[in-house]
Amino acid sequence: MQKADGIEIDIRLTSDHHIVCHHDESTLRTTGIEKVIGETTLNELKKLDCGGWFGAAWKNERIPELKEVLRLLPINKELFIEVKTKEAIVPFLLKEINDSHVDMNQITVISFYSKVIETIKKSVPQIKCNLLIAFEHKKIDMAKLPNLVEKIKADGVGAQNHQDLNGDLIKSLNKINKSVHVWTVNSRKQAELYLEKGIDSITTNKPIYIRNHLEKLNLS
Repeated sequence: MQKADGIEIDIRLTSDHHIVCHHDESTLRTTGIEKVIGETTLNELKKLDCGGWFGAAWKNERIPELKEVLRLLPINKELFIEVKTKEAIVPFLLKEINDSHVDMNQITVISFYSKVIETIKKSVPQIKCNLLIAFEHKKIDMAKLPNLVEKIKADGVGAQNHQDLNGDLIKSLNKINKSVHVWTVNSRKQAELYLEKGIDSITTNKPIYIRNHLEKLNLS
């Protein structure tokens, strides 16, 4: 299993083609003001307080741009960039990565949109890209998944923590040299089971708790 520490961010494109880090399509949940990211300029978004909802200590925090995050990325951290929109964002994403001078080995792009992955790999093959799949939101033909992953030249798959993410699926992807990752696992028992199945990495809300447990297993 991979042991590198990673940070995950979600990105969207503003109406004037800046990339900001924001999970939701709208700013309502985090700012209390309804603004659709893709229909709003960066200047408008920067006027919004996106931290006050979380607590007084975060009041007046602003929605960050991707380039701000890249500038602060430590050299010993991996950055997982989830593209929340379709492929129109790709040229702007590639430019920001290139302009940042961050080591591309630190970056993995992840997305539910296969076209996003395919477009990136055609332009800059050395950027790692994983296709995300959610079993509960879309019926997935497991027999066709390896062919799709090969077609878009993805490096691997990031899959929802689900009973359908079984050993056979993991083996079928490993057989074509594709890595398999799982999200979100907060149970020690589930983490153990995925480790036994041959998963490459685990995304969790309890990183220290899960890592310490798995490391103890490896030492025993």
